[in-house]
Amino acid sequence: MILSMSMTSYEIMDITNKLNTTNLGLRVMEDPEKAENNCPNSSSGCLIRTADGEMTIYLKNFTSSMDKDISLFGLMFDAYQLNEFGNIDVLKTCRMKLAYAKTNKYRRASGILSQKC
Repeated sequence: MILSMSMTSYEIMDITNKLNTTNLGLRVMEDPEKAENNCPNSSSGCLIRTADGEMTIYLKNFTSSMDKDISLFGLMFDAYQLNEFGNIDVLKTCRMKLAYAKTNKYRRASGILSQKC
């Protein structure tokens, strides 16, 4: 899969359709306490894969629904990459989050991510 900085809304929707918990064999835990125990301090959430391959996303508290939406999208894209390719390309995740933010008209997040990616 090749990602460009100018992905169309259609391309984002196509990948978004693949990013669901059932297809990915993924659990999402919105439990800030468990997230604090399992995730790095600097993160707003994380993806954990157990030895038997089970994947869980832990989410901390968010200041806005936009931040939560983009973080969850990014973590689900990480899970997709693990399932499809066996590893996570953090630059690819960042670019996908940027494209997702632009598609959803999250201007503040788009500005931050465009500098980061």
